[in-house]
Amino acid sequence: MIPAPFRYRRVSTVDEAIKALGHDTEAKLLLGGHSLLPLMKLRLARPSTLIDVAHVSELRTVDIEQDNLAIGAGVRYAEILGDTRLTEVMPVLRQSVSVIADPQVRHRGTIGGSAAHADPAADLPAVFLAAEARFQVRGPAGARQVPADQWFVAPLVSALGPEDVLISVHFSRPLPALQAYVKFPHPASGYALAGVAALLDLAANGRVGKARIAVTGAGVMPFRAEAAESALEGRPLDRDSIAAAARAGAEAGEYADDMHYSADYRKNLAEVMIRRALEKALQA
Repeated sequence: MIPAPFRYRRVSTVDEAIKALGHDTEAKLLLGGHSLLPLMKLRLARPSTLIDVAHVSELRTVDIEQDNLAIGAGVRYAEILGDTRLTEVMPVLRQSVSVIADPQVRHRGTIGGSAAHADPAADLPAVFLAAEARFQVRGPAGARQVPADQWFVAPLVSALGPEDVLISVHFSRPLPALQAYVKFPHPASGYALAGVAALLDLAANGRVGKARIAVTGAGVMPFRAEAAESALEGRPLDRDSIAAAARAGAEAGEYADDMHYSADYRKNLAEVMIRRALEKALQA
């Protein structure tokens, strides 16, 4: 598998990257490359130029503040796994990153690359949606923030414009205290057939306060299981409430039949994994 011919350019600043994108509408940004390069080898993507932003220092920062967590788009999965601060403030992120692909991919792949690629079977979309991430984007018109529920436009299509650069991913703090990510991986690729992120707060009386649950992989698109959240909030987190929430949450997805699995199978798997994520969060 050999990609179509392309040019390569390395830039050192975000502004330089934006200018380069403006001069070449067929160019693509390159961070880790583990999402883009396979598509290029299959000739499903044919960028005229790869603009390498992996060494742009502005994209490599991690800022943990009292009310906000900001992770640069160029921060690699392995760096997330090695940052004990992130493990403390956002364990669900570490849980999801730790099951992405294999060590080689985790040492090159980046959080921003996953977000920009918008693969509906990737692990991180569930975390982005459940944790209500905000994506800091900069382009010719200036900077803007895009909430996670507006980020995933279609399979493999994000809200990034053709001349935009994703700068960082933001999460408001404090996040719910109970956090869990679980997935049922495809046996060959490791992609999520169903992955679920669950973030919960329990009140002093043992009832659920805030609940945020999202599913990736099972549906045509990643989705928030809002019916599951409503089924839990204000109720005790027990076997019955978890089962009811899982059933309700699975109804929110749009599922499709394909050559591997039926829509009914995918829906059932989403229900099972929502239940497992809630059970794991309860043990956190």
